[in-house]
Amino acid sequence: MLRRNTSNPARTRITAILAVSAVAGSAFAQSDSDASMGEAEIRAAVAAMADDFLNGRTVRPFAPELSLEEAYRWQDEMVEMLRPTLGDLVGYKTGGHNPGPANPNFPAGGIRAQFLSGMFLDDGAAVRLEEMGADSFLEADFAFRVGSPDINDAETDLEILAGLDAVVPFAEIPDPTSEPDDNGMIRGVVGNMSTRIALAGEPVPIGATQEWLDRLNNMEYAVLDENGTLVQRASMADWYRPVDAVRWLRDHLQTYGKDLVPGQLLSLGNLGINRPFFDGTAMGDVYTGNRYHVEYYGLKDNGEPATVTINVIRSADQ
Repeated sequence: MLRRNTSNPARTRITAILAVSAVAGSAFAQSDSDASMGEAEIRAAVAAMADDFLNGRTVRPFAPELSLEEAYRWQDEMVEMLRPTLGDLVGYKTGGHNPGPANPNFPAGGIRAQFLSGMFLDDGAAVRLEEMGADSFLEADFAFRVGSPDINDAETDLEILAGLDAVVPFAEIPDPTSEPDDNGMIRGVVGNMSTRIALAGEPVPIGATQEWLDRLNNMEYAVLDENGTLVQRASMADWYRPVDAVRWLRDHLQTYGKDLVPGQLLSLGNLGINRPFFDGTAMGDVYTGNRYHVEYYGLKDNGEPATVTINVIRSADQ
């Protein structure tokens, strides 16, 4: 699958949903592994990855064999290289908390990455098929918005919930298009989980109550196409506990000296309804619809579903 060599695609800012916060400086001490390979050599490999990613090319194999700790610190360097094109830090994402076979490119226990403002499109925006990577896919997701800095010291589930002020309907189009190599996990961490396009729906305010915790843990959701035809329906009760994923993400960030900031978006991982654009991936059946519409049930008091939508442009004439 050929892909267009695009650079700096326009991304609509999401200031109506998120409070943008600047990412901290990313300089870090040189480790033993860095020294053995050469920091300049590692930086050159990260820069090559960033250049491929920003210009819509298949990412070349990533040679440096880093420890997981080193990989996350080089992720910060990767993000710094992306920021002039893709903007400031607005949140984080995590994955690998759902049941079933582990993703071979995820570390055991989970993975995290960073969202930049320019990665976001407006809810309902259209993406062109011709601009998608060969391994890009549609992903139904789920997110919270940080409401209080107290979340950084929260211990119980309800205390963590009190540090969040809204559920945010969320969908993503990751782009893991890369040449095969034997260093996929480290490449995935350094490469910021191939994070390219995200859409956030209208936030739904939440409360720090047991009733809300139960509602979130048992929420049902579905994906529908442009005709309202059901693609798949599932339940959070069979997937992961949202607050557990938030706790893991918060704790993992803190091991690297990062605290959560009010306004940041926290994406907790896919909901098990992923569909590739093209054949040849392990993501399941190719999606042939022109609309990927995610509905979340039982979150709004008025009985209406919370939603987020991605439209797909398949013809060059559109």
